[in-house]
Amino acid sequence: MSEGQHGAGEGQRGDEAMARAGVCRLLARVFSNKPSAELVEGLREARMLEVLASLGVDFDQGFISGDAAGEAESLGIEYTRLFVGPGEHIAPHESVFVRGQAESEPRLWGEATAAVAEFYREAGLEVDTAGEIPDHIGIELEAMAELAAAEAERHERGETAEAETLWGLQQRFAWEHLARWLPDFGRAVAEQAQSSFYRGMALLVGGLAELYEDE
Repeated sequence: MSEGQHGAGEGQRGDEAMARAGVCRLLARVFSNKPSAELVEGLREARMLEVLASLGVDFDQGFISGDAAGEAESLGIEYTRLFVGPGEHIAPHESVFVRGQAESEPRLWGEATAAVAEFYREAGLEVDTAGEIPDHIGIELEAMAELAAAEAERHERGETAEAETLWGLQQRFAWEHLARWLPDFGRAVAEQAQSSFYRGMALLVGGLAELYEDE
C-alpha cells in the first residue's frame, strides 16, 4: 500500500469514528436531559435532517417547522413522562433490562452495573457519572463517544495499531452491553412515545449496536 493509499484509509476510518462519536453524543444528550430549544434548532438544520434520514430517522412537520422553544417545552413534558415519572416510566439503565447470572431478575445497581464500571476501568476511561449510576444510557454512550473520538485522533496521527485497539474496545462494549439492552429500551420508548422526535430517537438507539459490526 502506498503512503497516499494508507492516508486515505486512515482518513476514512477517522471520519467513521467521528461519525460514531457524534451519534453517541447526540443520543446521550437526548436520553439524559429534557431537550433545549437549541437542540431542537440544531436537529432541524437541513444537513442534520439529511444525516438522520440516512439513518432511518424522520421527524414530522410539527417538529421541523414549529416554534423551537414551544417544541422543546412539549418534548420536555414527554421526557418526564417517559423517563422520570411520577408513575410508571422507562428506567434508562442497563441493569434494569439485563439479568445477571446470579440474579433471578434484572435489578438496578445489579451485576450489569458492576460489569459496566469494570469495563470503564479496564478501558482507562475516567467517567464522570455526576451522581448517576454508571450504567445510565447517557454515561454509557458518552463513554463510547470518548473512545470513538480517541480512535479518530489516532487515525489522524497514523497510529493504526492504537486506533484498532480503541475500535476493538468499542466493539466489545457494543456487543457485551449495548446490544443486550438498547433494542428492548428502544422498543419500549417507541411504544410509549407520542412524538416523532422520541420515536425517531428510539429507532436510532435501538439499532445502535449495528454501527459496530465489521464490514
